[in-house]
Amino acid sequence: MNKRTLTVLSLILVLLIVTEVILVAYYHYKVYINPSIFSSPTTPPSLTIPPTHFPIQLSNLTPPISLELVMNYYNVTYNSSLKLFSECPYVNKYFVENDNLLAVIALKDLNDSLWETVWDNIKSNITLSPYLVLVGIHNFTWEFKDPVIEKIWGPIYTISFNDSPNYLAWYEYANTSLLFSIYELENGNISLAEKVFETTINDFWNGYGFQDESTTSNVYASCNLALAIIAWKYIGNYNQTFARDYLPLILQMYSIAKHLQSPIGGYFSNYKVVNGTVIPLGNVNTETTSLFVIAFST
Repeated sequence: MNKRTLTVLSLILVLLIVTEVILVAYYHYKVYINPSIFSSPTTPPSLTIPPTHFPIQLSNLTPPISLELVMNYYNVTYNSSLKLFSECPYVNKYFVENDNLLAVIALKDLNDSLWETVWDNIKSNITLSPYLVLVGIHNFTWEFKDPVIEKIWGPIYTISFNDSPNYLAWYEYANTSLLFSIYELENGNISLAEKVFETTINDFWNGYGFQDESTTSNVYASCNLALAIIAWKYIGNYNQTFARDYLPLILQMYSIAKHLQSPIGGYFSNYKVVNGTVIPLGNVNTETTSLFVIAFST
């Protein structure tokens, strides 16, 4: 191998290294996943959060949440380089969906400008998800594949509802059933939305939590409480009489939720009730915390 050939090979190697460095730097600062199914990447969906300000004013409906602690949680989990919130405190793992989508909604409700930074980072990458109804997107068929975790790059992941071979039996779960009631409400089917909400409560609520296909050993998912409150508030904007009938139940959920916020500000993912005592379980995470912020900040 002559000197000229070695020089050419060396230049090629240098170019490859430089290219890799540029790509790593780019993807470190900019998340990119599949283009939105609703619009092209150049015309991302706008963030239009439907109103959930419940018109019934009751003194005993005080939100059991410390917003000061919540902001501490977001400060701890925010990575300013990635412009993303981590899944949990002190964990180098980031989910575009559902964590950061929900964090954007929560921070917008709190009038914190950081929502714009994160939204600008993820908005052209939003894909089909049941949570889209919380940003006012409902122009799709309520049909999903089983959720799977997909790695995007490095510590960045997303939850995909498109790529599994199996369809999601969403009606077997409280969270997707409650989101479906919001979906029907946003599509103008108010009576159907009320019926879905009523059926979800009757099928899954046992007085302590929502017991569905994901429930084991009487350990309940905290996020279902938040979603029930959110759905109730949505419906209350259209039918206060219906909402009033469920007020005692909602007060029960408020009473349980007041035990679920941690000293770092996040909400525990699970809980159980033993002899009337609510015991938080699992870790705190961004998805659950953001849902409670959405539920209680409006």
